[in-house]
Amino acid sequence: MAISSSSEMAASHVAQGLGRMNASWDFEAYRHFCEAAKLDPNCLMAYWGIAMSLAGSQHEFFSERKAAVDRMLDLLESEIAAKKIRWSDLEKRYAQAAGYLLTSGVRTAGLAFNSLSEKYPADIQARLFSLFLQRDGFDSGGKPLIGQKRANEGIKKMLEKHPDHLSVMAFWVSSQAEAPFNVSKLRGEVLPVARKLVRLLPKYPPYHLMLAHVEARCGNAALAIQAANDAVSSYEAYMNEEKVNLYDCDGWIRSKIYLATLHEMKGEKRKAEEVGKELAEIKVDEKRLFSRGAGLLLWEGRNVGARIMMGRSDIASFKKGQKILETLPEEQWYKDKSLALPYRNCLAIYLAVRMAIADKDMKSSKALFDQFLLRVDALGKTQKLASKTSSYSDWARAMNTLLMMVPELRGLIAQNEDGAIRLSAATWFRSASDRQGSPSNLLPPSVDYPMKWRLGLFYLQDGKLEKAEEAFREGLALRPNHLATLEGFHQVLKKMKKTKAAKLLEGRIEAVKR
Repeated sequence: MAISSSSEMAASHVAQGLGRMNASWDFEAYRHFCEAAKLDPNCLMAYWGIAMSLAGSQHEFFSERKAAVDRMLDLLESEIAAKKIRWSDLEKRYAQAAGYLLTSGVRTAGLAFNSLSEKYPADIQARLFSLFLQRDGFDSGGKPLIGQKRANEGIKKMLEKHPDHLSVMAFWVSSQAEAPFNVSKLRGEVLPVARKLVRLLPKYPPYHLMLAHVEARCGNAALAIQAANDAVSSYEAYMNEEKVNLYDCDGWIRSKIYLATLHEMKGEKRKAEEVGKELAEIKVDEKRLFSRGAGLLLWEGRNVGARIMMGRSDIASFKKGQKILETLPEEQWYKDKSLALPYRNCLAIYLAVRMAIADKDMKSSKALFDQFLLRVDALGKTQKLASKTSSYSDWARAMNTLLMMVPELRGLIAQNEDGAIRLSAATWFRSASDRQGSPSNLLPPSVDYPMKWRLGLFYLQDGKLEKAEEAFREGLALRPNHLATLEGFHQVLKKMKKTKAAKLLEGRIEAVKR
């Protein structure tokens, strides 16, 4: 789009900022928009970009966003006062849509961009914003709701018309990468585009992270690890060159979290632990506590080393997980300013329950489980407080994880009992599975194994091979890379004398291990 500015360089920075924003690299977009504003203090779209790249409700740059919005409004009022057109109608409509986003919410902004795109059908950016902002997610069965379906179809048509447009490609990948369970569609329609983005811009870290996310969801473990490593290297090169730290480079942390999870899923336990320990040791400067990088580190990075232990069964691993959680002292968790510490403590008690179960100490496991319930309930009651912080999405993901752990632990305890109580384990594992959603926000699943794996193991122990086969198959639809689920499925196929299918699965297991 044409940018009204007295400086060609300022207009170029706005265009660069739009490109970064379309790739979900908001901080780098913010830097470009700021440069544009320095070069031309009267560039309306520069302030629009600052406001859009800082669109979150609570964060450390809230005052900067407010200043940008105020300046944008002042510029629009100055045009009215001067009775002279200074900016195009298109730019002013962009400013109006940004105002709707910040004051009335995503849906209203989406409608504003939709109206804009209908008046200016050649403007690709407005159409992308319109479709993306009007998404409304998926139903409990994984089917797209009306807005989501409209967005999917609309962006796909744009991709067919503009197959080499980077922003259209990036919007397509990011809009589809989090769709529930549709691996065949990801492989056929999304993965080739994600790979193409990396080929076109091989040194652009956000595209490597997108590719890692899609490769992982498609079950390509080794390729996902390669993409995550490339993302880490690219982000590190960027940080070194631009003198930027991890507080403003949450993509680096996401890539590292992905590496820990992927190594664990492939059975590379030592490598997984190394990455988990590295993240657990990173201290946070209190002055940057409300940055995106710090929030992600506290809620996800520091505890990923403990969460990967959840899929193991030995006491030594559970102790390792607790030790990782205790790497830094409590003052480094800033309990007066963050709710990440109560979450960490819930994870520590979860591991304690698992240790007691592994030790066949059912009395202690039940007592510890009661403590776990109290902690989870206490964290749940902080929702109103959490909603006013920059880490509300992290809090919500943590609560979803804990509420999945509750029925999982009930099932693990029940299967060590007798009679009807033991049989109830299957119900609890199914309940845990129902709470297990798809990976989101370019992050791996908070729990790296499918809960249907637990159910499959339970049925396998009881000799219910048909039910075990179904559970393992469903688990692999959710986590195609998970080695333990593959191995459990292989055991079932062998016991069922399905020799040909078992042989084929052996090849898949070896491919994951490579």
